[in-house]
Amino acid sequence: MFDIAAKPKTRDNGFVYLPLAVAQQPLFQAAVARAAQQLAPDVLDVIPTLGDDWRGEPAVFFMVILADAASRRDRLLRVTNHASTFIVQQVQPFEQWGVLPYFNFRSQSEQVRINQHALAS
Repeated sequence: MFDIAAKPKTRDNGFVYLPLAVAQQPLFQAAVARAAQQLAPDVLDVIPTLGDDWRGEPAVFFMVILADAASRRDRLLRVTNHASTFIVQQVQPFEQWGVLPYFNFRSQSEQVRINQHALAS
């Protein structure tokens, strides 16, 4: 016979961590938009997506759309380093909003091709 008393008991501690970026998404997106405006004309848009990283930690994935001129090989490293550093300094995703920042960069032309392909599907 099964002894119910021997069964390990679990309990919910009732505490759930919700990053400020998730709890106050409109304010977080406004902070990102302000930073993106200051990076013009090299940066056309910054699209933040909130989620979890590969370890399950709260994260923000920034898709940074670069002007084609800023995407040239001779400028790409400087522009992407500047954009990612500037966004981290201005928005402070981890310190102020509780999410780890990750960056992906795409040129304007590449973004147009992807959107056209998606519309054709």
